[in-house]
Amino acid sequence: MKETKVKKWVGYVRISSDSQMENTSISEQVRQIEAFCVSQGWQLAAIFKDEGVSGSTIERDGYQEMLHYIQQPEHEVGGIVVTKSDRIHRQLNHLLDLIEEELEPQDMAFISVTERMDTSTPQGKIFLQMLGGFAEFERATINERTRNGRIATARKNQYAGGGIPYGYRLWNGNIELDKQQASTVKYIFQEYVEGTNPYRIAKLLNNAGIQTKTGKAWTVVQVQNILNNETYTGFNMYNGQKEQNGIRQKDVFPRIISRQLWNKQGRSANHHVNNGRLDK
Repeated sequence: MKETKVKKWVGYVRISSDSQMENTSISEQVRQIEAFCVSQGWQLAAIFKDEGVSGSTIERDGYQEMLHYIQQPEHEVGGIVVTKSDRIHRQLNHLLDLIEEELEPQDMAFISVTERMDTSTPQGKIFLQMLGGFAEFERATINERTRNGRIATARKNQYAGGGIPYGYRLWNGNIELDKQQASTVKYIFQEYVEGTNPYRIAKLLNNAGIQTKTGKAWTVVQVQNILNNETYTGFNMYNGQKEQNGIRQKDVFPRIISRQLWNKQGRSANHHVNNGRLDK
């Protein structure tokens, strides 16, 4: 990165709640930033503030105002000054995004007063590389915790995420029946065991104006997906995309069809295949 020619600087201060210690209060952060800029002989153009707002989100009024301000070439901003990096971002990957995507392309620096971090210096660049490593470790740790949380939830026989089949909906973290769709599921199974093939079932549904979960017309494949989904019997397999652990659950998804009807469907499927009647 080219050496930053500082013209004007902006400060950013944030506090999550009034209960935080005085040395991180808004007024103390402002004082430290102002004192630092004076010591460097820099012009402090503006200080942007967020009070009572978490640093885990970028949807902060003061933060967004600051981003808009520094993007205006006429303001000739040299960089951002904070007392500590966690005042502007709690997560390292978000801080790196700010520096690498917003500041560096405009030849701006990021200064953390108490951490002695200045991304316009060689030492600051090294520190930035270290932050990148820590951010990757942070992401891996969060992913691991999330994965373990999903597995623990699944083993408690609770909904642990993933797609929700036709016939169900998510309400307050729990799966419940969509009564209208559930009746369609029953209709599909009943028609099939009585000899109607998937192609004909899809046509019957479309002629009746019944739509899929996404509001589209039924196809043979979608009807077959319904018929092949054991979840409708009240039994399902949680097999997370990353975990691939195959945890069998019961009654996480309320039963729509009986086990007897499910078994009949299996026998009907063999009959349709043997007679070449799967999709015609």
